[in-house]
Amino acid sequence: MVFQDNIPIYVQIADDIKNQIVRGSLPEEEKLGSIREYSARYQVTALTVQRGIQLLEHQEIITTRKGVGSFVVPGARERLRREMVAREIRSFLQKMADMGFHNREILEMVKEEMADDSRT
Repeated sequence: MVFQDNIPIYVQIADDIKNQIVRGSLPEEEKLGSIREYSARYQVTALTVQRGIQLLEHQEIITTRKGVGSFVVPGARERLRREMVAREIRSFLQKMADMGFHNREILEMVKEEMADDSRT
C-alpha cells in the first residue's frame, strides 16, 4: 500500500480495513489479524497500527476482546456501504452544483447514463 502524504497513516490503514469490510474480504464477526501482522503488511510501527485499530473501535466498526483479538462488528459492512455511498453522492452533487447544474438536471442526466450503462 502506498500512503498519501496529506492523510495520517493510521487513518489510511483504518480506511483500508474499512474497504476490506465493504468488499467482503473481511467478513462481519471475522477476527482481524494481529497488530504485528498488520505492522508487517503495511510496513509501519505497531503503534501506528494500534492507532488505526483504536480509530475503528471508536467508530464502532470493530470491537476488541481483551486477550482474544479484534473482530468486525455485525452490521458494519452495510453501515459502511451506506456511509461511503452517501459521501460520494454528496461530493458529486456539490461538484455539479458548483458547475451550475440543478438537482433536476443532474437527476435526468444520471437516469440517462444509467439507461445507457451496459453494467445493468
